[in-house]
Amino acid sequence: MPPGLVGDVLLEEGYALVHPSGHPAPRSLPLVDWMENCSSYTREWWAEQEWIPAATVRAEDDGAVLSMVSSGFGMAIMPELSLTGAPHTVEITDLGPERPTRSVGYVTTPELAGTVAVRALIRELRALRR
Repeated sequence: MPPGLVGDVLLEEGYALVHPSGHPAPRSLPLVDWMENCSSYTREWWAEQEWIPAATVRAEDDGAVLSMVSSGFGMAIMPELSLTGAPHTVEITDLGPERPTRSVGYVTTPELAGTVAVRALIRELRALRR
């Protein structure tokens, strides 16, 4: 943590394969991805998976990716929080115990740490941990 800031990791979320519901071979679909999707650790995991093709479709954000997948344009590997409230037109498949994860947390100044907005965000994220 840089000097003068406070923060903490609130939860670790896993990644899952998401694809159009009922597709007979979801891993054969093009990969839909977005730039801020994951860390270098997750990219290394992806590189080790022979079944994951190079991303051929890029979107601006996770909402656009989920919309494209639900419309049948491809499959994606997405973090769990991005899949909250996913439509019934997609299936979510667990990637197993060795799946990549990402940390979700917060960083703020000591002055802002006690504000209503920051405390509410931390409370909501901690509730997800349960």
